[in-house]
Amino acid sequence: MKGKKQLIFSALIALTAFSVFRVIAQEGGALVFMHAGVIPMTREVVLQDYSVVVEGGRIIEVAPSSAVAIPRGARIIDARGKFLIPGLSDMHVHLEGDAWNIMFGEEPRFSSDEISFEDILFLFLAKGITAIDVLFAFPEHLVLREKIRNKEMLGPRLVLSRMIDGAGRAWPPPLGVWVNDTSQAKAAVLQAHKEGYDRIKVYSFLSKEAYDAIIATAKELGMPVDGHVPFSTSVEQVLSSKQSMIAHVEEIMKFAKDYSPSQVEYFASLVANSNTRVTSSLILNRNLNALLVDSAGQFSKPGTEFLQPMAFGIWKFVYDNIYKHIPASDRRALIDGYNHFQKPFTYQFYKKGGKLLIGTDALVPSTLPAFSLHEELAEPVDAGLSPFEALKVSTTNTYAFLGELERSGTIEPGKLANLVLLEANPLDNISHTQNIEGVMTQNRWLPKTEIDRRLDEMRLAYAQLKARKFREPE
Repeated sequence: MKGKKQLIFSALIALTAFSVFRVIAQEGGALVFMHAGVIPMTREVVLQDYSVVVEGGRIIEVAPSSAVAIPRGARIIDARGKFLIPGLSDMHVHLEGDAWNIMFGEEPRFSSDEISFEDILFLFLAKGITAIDVLFAFPEHLVLREKIRNKEMLGPRLVLSRMIDGAGRAWPPPLGVWVNDTSQAKAAVLQAHKEGYDRIKVYSFLSKEAYDAIIATAKELGMPVDGHVPFSTSVEQVLSSKQSMIAHVEEIMKFAKDYSPSQVEYFASLVANSNTRVTSSLILNRNLNALLVDSAGQFSKPGTEFLQPMAFGIWKFVYDNIYKHIPASDRRALIDGYNHFQKPFTYQFYKKGGKLLIGTDALVPSTLPAFSLHEELAEPVDAGLSPFEALKVSTTNTYAFLGELERSGTIEPGKLANLVLLEANPLDNISHTQNIEGVMTQNRWLPKTEIDRRLDEMRLAYAQLKARKFREPE
């Protein structure tokens, strides 16, 4: 029996090694998507029967299939009847990491070996997401970013923000940094910059003085500041301080006198006339309400089988200690705010020229990493935007925000080949972004068969780890 097990184990290792080799081996040579419907996102159009040539991780040609020059030895992807779009982004994400272990006792704390970032990040790619903004970044995420940059690891483009908040009120260190005064606020920004974080995230309980110190110090360093609108400030002050992005429409809503059309109009115009971006996060309140109505259903809904067990533990802790205790009156306000402020604000803000970004706040209970982006994309469309406008928010708007539109975000020669091949036209129905035939990033083509195989492995591994970590008491 022991010999048989060793043979099976050896076979599994060989199979895994072959699969990994197959993906890595595709880094060399050219690849051509033939006969696709190309949605370049430079304008609202489908370029019918076009082909896209990729070499060295970049797009080198976009042309009618009858005229395209196919490099010798290129791999051909038959994209007939399918649609090619730029990679999607989620600009408000939280990732697992050692810092979250403060939520657990000795059991079920997670070791670094039990937090497989390869799987965590692969899920984003599997859902067509090739860039994420981590608004709660930890030291180990800095290592991941460099591995991805150096092509030592497959994953989405990582933007990493270090969170700073007033002491004693919300998420404690090491999740973020607590500051009591302006000197600590300045020191926190300097330390985050030294450690290599891309941006600063400000949180709700900063004093006005600490907020001002963060803004001033970050400006000196050329470090953008994103995040909440602290209670000690106002939307107007945040805009005048040139905060780069407000995370959640809800952060604006909390300063409204009421949810009347006049208040929606006022804030939509105010923010649209600034250079500050806003991430949507519309599904946040909707999912929270669903969780409060049926927690068991939300903890077992489709997609939760791909929720990393540490994330499941985070969901459970936050629900048991925070969400479950929200009063009924506040629950009604969540839905009222979603329907009467957040959705109409999103529509008006965009139509007035506001710089909207798609962000889900994934890892918050009931908001599934990667899956939730496709739910979020449907929200602006339901509010009145076209599918093209929603796609723009998750593609070109992202790279304009990052100052990288010349490198990515559209399908044009010279751009990075972050591409998603879809079964159906997303301009007809935004839900078609979920029907993914394959994803290309880091000069690697991941076909649906490869994606499905990896997801099956993840589902099994997560089920086993979850059963071990959250077993019922005997």
